[in-house]
Amino acid sequence: MASPQRQYNTLQSSSQDSSVPVPRLSQNRDDYDDEVRRPLLGSAPSSSAPIDGGGLEGKEGSQPSWVRVVGDNAKEIWLQSKGMILVMMAQFFGASMNVMTQILELQGGLDPFQVLFARMSVTVVASYLYMWYKGVRHPFGTRPVLGLLIFRAMGGFFGVYGIYYGVQYLPLSEATVLTFLAPILTCYACSLFLPNETFTRKQQLAGLISLVGVVLIARPFSAATPSSGAPPDAGALESRKPGAADEFHHVLAICALLMGVVGAACAYTAIRIIGQRCHALVSVTYFSLFTTIVSFLAMLLVPSVPFKLPESGFEWALIAGLGICGFLLQFLLTTGLAYVPPPPRQRKTPGLADTNGVSSGGDDKPAKSSSGSRATSMIYTQMLFALFYDKTVWGNTLSPMSWLGSALIVGSALYVALVRDGQSSRKSDVAAPVAEENAARGEEAA
Repeated sequence: MASPQRQYNTLQSSSQDSSVPVPRLSQNRDDYDDEVRRPLLGSAPSSSAPIDGGGLEGKEGSQPSWVRVVGDNAKEIWLQSKGMILVMMAQFFGASMNVMTQILELQGGLDPFQVLFARMSVTVVASYLYMWYKGVRHPFGTRPVLGLLIFRAMGGFFGVYGIYYGVQYLPLSEATVLTFLAPILTCYACSLFLPNETFTRKQQLAGLISLVGVVLIARPFSAATPSSGAPPDAGALESRKPGAADEFHHVLAICALLMGVVGAACAYTAIRIIGQRCHALVSVTYFSLFTTIVSFLAMLLVPSVPFKLPESGFEWALIAGLGICGFLLQFLLTTGLAYVPPPPRQRKTPGLADTNGVSSGGDDKPAKSSSGSRATSMIYTQMLFALFYDKTVWGNTLSPMSWLGSALIVGSALYVALVRDGQSSRKSDVAAPVAEENAARGEEAA
C-alpha cells in the first residue's frame, strides 16, 4: 500500500488538469489522515477541534470568559436581591434619621412637631419634584384609591409621631425594636381585609410572645431608676441622654410607641390594599403632606410648641439631613417592598450528551421566589444600626432584660414573616397544577 506522502504527490500532480481541490498537507500525519478521510467518512472529528464541554476559549461553541461569567452572576444576584438591598439601605437611613431626631430633641430643645415639620416639608418638595422629573402619571392619585391614601397618611402620621416622641425617653435600640410589632399587626389586619391572607394560631402565638418582649423592655414592675442613675425628678426634657428619664416617662414613651405601632400597621395595610394602583411616591407624598399640615397647625395652636428655627449651623445641617434621610427612607422602603424580581435563571446541570445531542442536564423550570418575605425581613436590620448609634453616639448598651425582650420581638416578627412566605409558596404549588388542568380542559372543550 502506498504511503500517505506518495498518495498526496499523486493527487497534487493530477490536480494540474483537474478542478478538484487538494487538501493541504499538514505537518502532522494524524492531521493529514484526518483531513483526507473526513470527506469520505464524515464521522471522525479533527483532533484539534474543541470538544463540547472542554472549556477551550476563543472558538465557536466554547464557554464564555470568566469576566462575562462574573458579570452575569453579579447581575443575577442584583436582580434577585434588589428588594432586600433597597430595604436594608432604607433601614440605615431610618436609623440615621432617628439619631438625628434624638440630638435635635435632647440637645437642641426641639419638639417632635417641630422636627416633623422640618423633615416632612423637605420630603414633600422632594417627592413632587421627583415625580415631575419622572413624569409620573396621576401624581395626586386616582379617585378609587383616594380614601386609602388619606387613611395611609393618617396612620403614617401617628406612626412617626409615636417614635419621635418615644426616642426622647428611650434608647434608640429599644424604641426601634418596639416598632417591629407593626409587621405582626399588619399580617393580622391583612388577614381580615385581604382575600387569601391567613393568620394562623402559631402566628397568633408569636404575636403574644412579642408582647411579652414589650413588657420586658418597658419594665413597668421595676421600681428602680434607669441604669444611668438619674433621679426620678430629672424630667426627660431636661435630660441630655436617651434612657435617662424616670419610670413614668419611660412607660409613657412605651405607650406612645405602641400607638405608633397601631398607626404604622394601618399605613402598611393601606399600602398593601392599594398595591400597584398608584406610584409609590404618591403614597409617600400624601403621608408627608398630611404630617406637614398637622405639625404646622400644632405649632400655631399649641402654646407649648412654638415655631422655632435651628440656632446653629450644626442644627441646620441636622434638619437638612432629616429631610434627605426621610425621603430616602420612604422611597427605598416603598420601592424595595414593591419590587418583584424576574424568575431566577435556572442553570442546567452538566450531563453527558447522547449521539443526537440531547443533554441529560436539569430542566429550565424557573425556581420559586421568596423575595417578598426576604425583603420584609431586612426591616429588622435597623436594630443593628440602632445598636451601633446607641453605642457610638450616646454610649448606651441594652440591659439584659431589654436584650431578652428584643430577642423575643425580633424572633416573633421573623417567624411571622417566614411562615407567611411559606404559605404563599404552598398556595403557588397548589394553584399551578390547577391552572394547568383548567387550561387543558379549556383546550379540550375548544
